Amino acid sequence: MLTAHSFAARKTTSWLRALVLLGGTSITYLAWAINALDESESVSPNNIIVQLDESLYLGLTITLGLLGLGAWQYIVQRQEIERRIIAEGRARHLAYHDSLTGLGNRRSLEEELTRRLACKGDDLTGSAILMLDFDHFKKINDVHGHATGDAFLRIVSTRMIQVVQSGGSVGRLGGDEFAVILKKYSGGADLGIFVRRLISAICEPIDIDGVVLMPEVSIGVVEIEGTKSSNDLLRRADLALYRAKSEQGSCFLLYEPLMEEDFLRRQALLRDLSQALILGQFCVFYQPLVDSESGRASSYEALLRWKHPEHGLISPMEFVPLAEETGLISSIGEWVLYQACQDAVAWPETIKVSVNVSPRQFLDGSFPSTVQAALAAAGLSSSRLVLEITESVLLHDSDANMDILRKIRAAGVAIALDDFGTGFSSLSYLQNFPFDTVKIDRSFVQRIGTSMQSEKILRAIMELFAALGTPVTVEGIETEAQKEWVSRIGCRDMQGYLFDHPRPLADIRMLR
Repeated sequence: MLTAHSFAARKTTSWLRALVLLGGTSITYLAWAINALDESESVSPNNIIVQLDESLYLGLTITLGLLGLGAWQYIVQRQEIERRIIAEGRARHLAYHDSLTGLGNRRSLEEELTRRLACKGDDLTGSAILMLDFDHFKKINDVHGHATGDAFLRIVSTRMIQVVQSGGSVGRLGGDEFAVILKKYSGGADLGIFVRRLISAICEPIDIDGVVLMPEVSIGVVEIEGTKSSNDLLRRADLALYRAKSEQGSCFLLYEPLMEEDFLRRQALLRDLSQALILGQFCVFYQPLVDSESGRASSYEALLRWKHPEHGLISPMEFVPLAEETGLISSIGEWVLYQACQDAVAWPETIKVSVNVSPRQFLDGSFPSTVQAALAAAGLSSSRLVLEITESVLLHDSDANMDILRKIRAAGVAIALDDFGTGFSSLSYLQNFPFDTVKIDRSFVQRIGTSMQSEKILRAIMELFAALGTPVTVEGIETEAQKEWVSRIGCRDMQGYLFDHPRPLADIRMLR
């Protein structure tokens, strides 16, 4: 509200004073014109803010004008600016805080780090920053919805605050990425103890309206001492976080200078990867899927390899994630599909070829047409092609996914569910779409003989698919003992180094 008041007063020799009665109130205020006035000089408006109490402010604009005969007119405008002050405070809060969790945001953390780095000597000793990222958070949003994802972030934020308490500050950098600034700790051992305690607290099960979630978090850690800028500090923490995420499962890694070299190598690989397909640097290796009783191969899985001109044969574990991040996996995957179909034409008709399909490649609406085009170009019967998809493919629009699967199945191509038992395994997939075969992840086989729990789960999985009439292939068979154990629970179809390693087409011997 803006109100104007005017009155006349005589000019004093140095300072002009006016008794201002603000209309509508019973309180009288004395306003001072800040500038000393000279009779011959014009007068400029003066703006004054009067604080009435902790929450209410008044804005006073005083304009002076000469009325004549030494009389001056004071026009006082009153504006209640309580709302503006509150709005400004709220805007400042939002500028420095995350709206979902109430934690400090990236700007707040960067400024705090800058203040910390301005400290000297012992004040920085024992300070550290932790950068956290939650594994599989996107799947939580995709499967359970964003409301559940938001609730998840608020809960883990509270858990972090409870652990850190007054020993530091917690902030959200964006998405599912958080940071913790530790003010002091006694040394490396104590830092490790603290981070493990933090992981333990974060990873307790979370129940959100009956949905039980098991948080997994990766953490990159860097000591503040010796770092010159907040940007450099956050970059180092991010490098450590990236390496921690590659370890899989909840863990933390302390920044090491070698991580810089790994980062530069990764950037170089990204650059080279964009040209690798054009330059013909990719090739396909094959590994058999074997009937353990007869020793014959029923199928060969096509496995992508990159022959780098400088680094030699690069593991797909290193470059496939880069291809997925950049979107190059779609064109690379299409090349593998065409190549595998062409190679398989020369094989005995009883042997099939299996090709892995990435989520990005599968979710392309034209993928069924691409499959048919690859078969036609090679002259390969659709009954000899198996497409392997992982559960992550099915976490997106289920109706659209099922439509794609049905189109591929209608063309006569078999569908295998790969890596079953990892990630977000759901029996609803099996109910909604009858897969031609299911491949059990190698992690279960690796624990045979050491984990009774894994053995029980593997038995239960076999019983489930036997009841459904769905063929099962167990991956990762490397020893005779593993082969015998898996055979005893009723599985004949196996894959692993015990039977053969992945080899170039020219080097494979058909197990027939």
